[in-house]
Amino acid sequence: MSKKVKEEKTIAEQKPSALDKISKVPSWLIILLLKYWAAAAAVFFSLIGGLSIGLDFGELGDDPLTVLSTDIIIIIILGLFMGLFMNYMIRPIVNLMYSRKNNTHRYNMVNVKGILSLFANLGYHFVVSIVLFFITAFVLSPNGLVLDLFGTTGNAGIEPFTYGLCYIVVDFVFLFIKNVSIDLVKRYRYKKQMRVGESNV
Repeated sequence: MSKKVKEEKTIAEQKPSALDKISKVPSWLIILLLKYWAAAAAVFFSLIGGLSIGLDFGELGDDPLTVLSTDIIIIIILGLFMGLFMNYMIRPIVNLMYSRKNNTHRYNMVNVKGILSLFANLGYHFVVSIVLFFITAFVLSPNGLVLDLFGTTGNAGIEPFTYGLCYIVVDFVFLFIKNVSIDLVKRYRYKKQMRVGESNV
């Protein structure tokens, strides 16, 4: 083997590959960014993109019953799109990243497989959609806290970037409750097994 070939081989071994660089990124950060993108994309494709196919909620009237029915339709549409995005885009990636050393299931609410996963994701995201709608309508919009990049909405309404950020916060709260509950159940079972083991000695 020539000296030049040996030098090239040594340089190639020293340079980390792109895959190695990506593997150094914490899995929770990757999942966080993917969830943010999915929630923002759900708003963009369902509500903003829906305008191109005639889905316009601005011309339905101002009477309370019409407003309520419009709000319910928006909640259902966003819950449906978020549930589908999370089930068919995010959950498979979370499962691919999962290992004994890297429990990525802690960062995802629904980790079951098959058709049950779809219904569980839809149910969970309908609940999240209701919570996010109330946060947007009664907390952010009245206080002008919705991001308005183009100055067209007056810092009110449902906007992809703000909605994605709020989704991350609400999802974190639900995940925290879930993970704490799982840890408490595991501790209880462990203590119960220890007591049984001590009584048998």
